[in-house]
Amino acid sequence: MEIMIVDDEPQVAEVLATSLRRQGHSTTVVHSGREALDRLKSVAFDAMFLDVSMPGMNGLDVMAEVRRLRPSLAVVVITGHATPDEIEDVKKMGAVDVIQKPSALTHYHQAIERLHASATTKKPFPRLGDV
Repeated sequence: MEIMIVDDEPQVAEVLATSLRRQGHSTTVVHSGREALDRLKSVAFDAMFLDVSMPGMNGLDVMAEVRRLRPSLAVVVITGHATPDEIEDVKKMGAVDVIQKPSALTHYHQAIERLHASATTKKPFPRLGDV
């Protein structure tokens, strides 16, 4: 899978990217919402890990724009600072999963396995707002 990781914390993003690459995935790391949207216009990503709390354009703003540009893109939200209202908002916007930081890498891998299984069976991945 081609996965974009959007997180303003470089260490977090790089650890996740390295782990996902070891699992055989291609990763692109960006550190801002604006950069994520620019890359999204030129690369056909299969999934995105998106931090909610970022300076400038936050994850909620990015998620809204992602839904406009690529409504079917699977977005897994990662957060260490989001409020319950923000988490509810991303669920309503169609996030397929929400992972709290810090979290074991196995949680990220499980999210990717679920996305991959959904793509393999051609069944749409259930979005959190639908379950």
